[in-house]
Amino acid sequence: MRITADELSKQAYKKVKKMIVSKKLLPGQKIVQEQLADKLGISRTPLRSALQMLEAESLIKSIPRRGVIVREFSDTEIIEIYDCRIALESTATRLFTQRAAQSEIDRLRSLLLPFERGKIDTRAYQRADSEFHNSLIKYCGNEFLYNLFQKGNLLVCIDMIGLVRPPQETLEEHLDIVSAIRYRDADLAENLIKDHLDKSKQLIRKKLEHEG
Repeated sequence: MRITADELSKQAYKKVKKMIVSKKLLPGQKIVQEQLADKLGISRTPLRSALQMLEAESLIKSIPRRGVIVREFSDTEIIEIYDCRIALESTATRLFTQRAAQSEIDRLRSLLLPFERGKIDTRAYQRADSEFHNSLIKYCGNEFLYNLFQKGNLLVCIDMIGLVRPPQETLEEHLDIVSAIRYRDADLAENLIKDHLDKSKQLIRKKLEHEG
């Protein structure tokens, strides 16, 4: 059974997107299409289609005389992303607290267990952090809210930005959020997630002001 050009493009899109999120293709890095096509074992035609899809999602961009590069977020753009996160994640956390099944709350708690003792592996923590926030949105019981995150590519942008503060600082905040959710205290859970995200946003804002 032959794979169609459209299917090849979609496969290439998923693979390149994964490379961007996992930092195998770094922000600001030039994408050499011949090399990438060889690496993926495909021709340049489906790769070009994949890159067009990624450009439409603002994950890469074409720059005259430089070629195609992986998107690099400015501090101002990161602050804007955090504004969106605060608005949407605080609502998602409130809904999650009110609606989530106990098994979903237990799963949220289990994501943090490996980091409570000993030295924290930053990469593993970043994956858990991403899954933590994704779970709050995905299982909040509001499909439209989750779709907003998906269409705005916010989850991918968050992964690309990475951790703004060290795990030692944010782990306790995550644990407090889970505790509020377990007690079904929607007001407290919403306020805690707002504060948690705003601390990172303010850190970036201070950096921006210092540079200015």
